[in-house]
Amino acid sequence: MFRFSNKSGIFYAPGQEIPLPDRISAADKKTSDSLESGKNRLLFTMGLFFTAFCVIAAQLTAVTVLNASPVEHVKAADEKTYALEIKMNRADIVDRNGVLLATSLPSADLYVDAEKIKNPETIAQALVQTLPDLQYKPLLKKLKSKKNFIYVKRNLTPKEQYDVNRLGFPQLNFQMTETRVYPQGPLVSHLIGTTDIDNNGIAGVEKAFNGKLSDKKETVRLSLDVGVQDSIHAVLQGSIEKYNAEGAAAVLMNAKTGEIVAMVSLPDYDPNNLKKAKRKDLFNTVSLGVYEVGSIMKLFNAAIGIDTKKITVNDRIDASKPVLVSNRLITEPEAKNRREMSVPEILIHSSNVGSAKIALAVGPEKQREYFRKFGFFDAAGIELPERGHPLMPSKWREVNTATAGYGYGVALTPVHVAAAAAALVNGGIYNAPSLVSKRAGDEIIGKRVISKKTSDVMRGMMRLVVTEGSGRKANVPGFEVGGKTGSAQKLVNGKYVGNTLRTSFISAFPMDNPQYVLMVMLDAPKGIKETYNLNTAAWNAVPTAEKIIATVAPQLGVTPRPYESKQIAPYVKAALNAR
Repeated sequence: MFRFSNKSGIFYAPGQEIPLPDRISAADKKTSDSLESGKNRLLFTMGLFFTAFCVIAAQLTAVTVLNASPVEHVKAADEKTYALEIKMNRADIVDRNGVLLATSLPSADLYVDAEKIKNPETIAQALVQTLPDLQYKPLLKKLKSKKNFIYVKRNLTPKEQYDVNRLGFPQLNFQMTETRVYPQGPLVSHLIGTTDIDNNGIAGVEKAFNGKLSDKKETVRLSLDVGVQDSIHAVLQGSIEKYNAEGAAAVLMNAKTGEIVAMVSLPDYDPNNLKKAKRKDLFNTVSLGVYEVGSIMKLFNAAIGIDTKKITVNDRIDASKPVLVSNRLITEPEAKNRREMSVPEILIHSSNVGSAKIALAVGPEKQREYFRKFGFFDAAGIELPERGHPLMPSKWREVNTATAGYGYGVALTPVHVAAAAAALVNGGIYNAPSLVSKRAGDEIIGKRVISKKTSDVMRGMMRLVVTEGSGRKANVPGFEVGGKTGSAQKLVNGKYVGNTLRTSFISAFPMDNPQYVLMVMLDAPKGIKETYNLNTAAWNAVPTAEKIIATVAPQLGVTPRPYESKQIAPYVKAALNAR
């Protein structure tokens, strides 16, 4: 029989049961400890995951069930996480609704230390290929100058900076700066203006508010409405094309506050690319150009006559024969107007003789006095450096009084005309035109120029011009438009150009309670087949104004009145009964 022995010296026969040892070996014990440790770690990890799950579940419950505004929390978290504030040295310009008109963005100026350049030809060639607007010879001259600081190009775009960096020339350096950007492009160019290479305002609002924008870094909020501006811009551009005009302009003003809601001067320019602008494109026709506005002046002439009591709305004036004043014969162009007319008819049919007689009844002194009240002797109070000064007769003789009464010898900007017309219809108060948005509660300081009674009569007569006179094409149903046309020969180099007119139409709406005044002007429009080859204001400026009013009135929140052709508005009755 065989026996087997282990290290303890004990022998066991085959098949004999071997008893378990009393103690576990060290190796077995180590294995057991590892298993226990792994088990504990697994339980601990599970506990962590469970705790995290509970926390997340609790947060979700709080946000989705207990909190009433989860979107606000998410939005706030997003803003806190992702918002990036970049502070610029020049503040923004915005419209009345906060739409961005001008802002500054980070930029870079490329400069070199020419003393360190050993290969100017190579660098110049590479830069010209990378920045095509650079010219090789002038650039090479700069690089060879040995000056320690030379600007190569300023206000690089991010792409341009990246492309220059890729060239790998260590002599090329960047100076961080900012550049002015105009998101609306040409749309508000004449209003906003522009800045120079150092971000100093040199035109428009940029120049007028340069200190506030740069020194105080305060945002400038304008009274302008970009949506309305865009609508007017489109209509004017269409009229230029339709009537083959040389240009066009319009200004829309709040009749009660003097705030300018829109101002368009065409042609215009892109302030983001001044290099492509032509000289004529830079001229602001609305605020800088002064023009004879023709028969529009008959409105102010009639208002002065009524307000001074030199005439009444019930008077009848003989316009059947020409008037000779200081060897100048004033005639009535149309034979149908050579008759006795009421004051409303003088405006409806635009009588030169009737208006001249009213002006002569008023006299030079009173005419000058009221013209001064209407702001005709000073540059308009608008917040722009481009402000035209009206042109008045050097000597105010009797003949000057007569011709000024029907639109010649006095040159004004469209802004002057709009501001004065607002006083005619708003109850007689003149408010200086302004580009700054008025806030609720701001005091509007105006001055009385005519009585409320005179203003009421003028509203009635302006309404009749649109319903029965030369302004009929501007009679937008529901908005009770009133106005007056004006067609004046263009004055070029001191001489009038035959058959070349500058046509205008001043209007207000709604006439029962005027909210807005609109001045439209077309430069040298041509007669077309649709207008029977006529080029006066009734055929071009008036339908242009009609399109503008029909488009922007709803944008401005003006509610259409119920249109009843047989209804006579109370403010029209006095003027109507006078005929």
